[in-house]
Amino acid sequence: MVRRTTEVPMQAGEDCKPFNLLRWFAWLSPVVIIAIAVANGWLISSFLNNHLFQREASVSRDFVQNILVADGSLEFLARPDDPVLRGRFANTVQHLGQMRDVLRANVFGANRTILWSTDSSLIGRRFEDNDELDEAMGGRLVVHAGQIVEGQEEKPEHVGLDPSIRFFVESYIPVMRPGSGAVVGAVELYKAPLALTEAIQEGRVQVWLTALGSALLLYGTLFGLIRRADRTIKRQHARLLNAEMLAVVGELTSSVAHNIRNPLSSIRACAELTLESPGEDCSNEARDIIAQVDRISGCITELLTYAGPGSGAGGQVDLASLLDECVGQSEATFARRRQRIAVDCGAGLFPVRGETSLFRQVILSLIANASEAMGEGGDCVLRLSVPDGLHLRVDIIDSGPGISPEVLGQVFRPFFTTKPKGLGLGLPLAKRIIERFGGSIRVDSRPEGGTTVTLLFSRA
Repeated sequence: MVRRTTEVPMQAGEDCKPFNLLRWFAWLSPVVIIAIAVANGWLISSFLNNHLFQREASVSRDFVQNILVADGSLEFLARPDDPVLRGRFANTVQHLGQMRDVLRANVFGANRTILWSTDSSLIGRRFEDNDELDEAMGGRLVVHAGQIVEGQEEKPEHVGLDPSIRFFVESYIPVMRPGSGAVVGAVELYKAPLALTEAIQEGRVQVWLTALGSALLLYGTLFGLIRRADRTIKRQHARLLNAEMLAVVGELTSSVAHNIRNPLSSIRACAELTLESPGEDCSNEARDIIAQVDRISGCITELLTYAGPGSGAGGQVDLASLLDECVGQSEATFARRRQRIAVDCGAGLFPVRGETSLFRQVILSLIANASEAMGEGGDCVLRLSVPDGLHLRVDIIDSGPGISPEVLGQVFRPFFTTKPKGLGLGLPLAKRIIERFGGSIRVDSRPEGGTTVTLLFSRA
């Protein structure tokens, strides 16, 4: 018997960790930006070095070519056995040894033999394995930079150079016959260009500082943009989740309202008939039934209000009068609990944009929350002020025990509540209504006790 097993395929996105854009950018972008900055700095500094060395070698080439052509010494390179040309050439090449920063000067004939050198021990010698000399004999100006390390010379002809001057520039200058352009010899110059080297080092420092500064500026700019984009994405994601939740709540609310309100109406009607009927006294029970039915109906209305989209157009609302009205409606409740409530209105008030009925619902809900939080005794103040010319600010301040930081971070999350019989829609509904008309809401709580709910309303 063969037993078959069925594997349930993993759903797309299951066990998928959220992509943290800011974290990935914070560690990955410095690597990329630094790599680009290093590459650019190296390329620019290398180009700077090569360009300056080539430029300096070009000046030396023009000088050598001109002094050898001026008195006819150039022919000695082709006819080194001519005594007249040898004497003329000896007088001319003395200028090579007197050139600035020259460590050594060698003159090669057409057969690659050193015909003259500032180091007499090299005259008459040939160095076969010399790629730079081969290129110079082919008519190309060759520039090579290196270091002098005693006992570790790169080429045999480096022997005898002053090891105290570690850095040198070696130039192979082709000597050409005027007119035909034929190469008749080459001049090799070893220089220690201190001024040029200092200029190159200064240029390198500036190049690397510029590369580093550009990398930091680029990283800072991109980090700011990415951080803002990350926050925007998170806000949009939260709004999307909220919209999905509202869609579910809307469907659920419509179903609940349709299936519950009709039976509630019948129950309430029966309770009212019981109150009017003679006979056995069931007035207390009937009133309790009516109160509970009204409470359930109010919860349904709250659900419908929260799930509704709302237009956000609104009209003009007089907040000072509305606060007085809400306080008047709540005074009896506060008095039963031996609590005090007062209104403090500032000057310079103006109408705000909104709907009076919705704002009344918000303020009454917040006042009820303050009363329940304070318990027996306590003070609640509603302070109305003008923070600027565009908004009115309402602070609802209670003397209750306050809200813990853990709870404070979740008070605007739908269906989150610490009340045994609460729906968790009071503050989310208030936030939704206030923001619908361009305002905002904030809750602050002090560790020593007391909570302040701040409402900001937009001017009409």
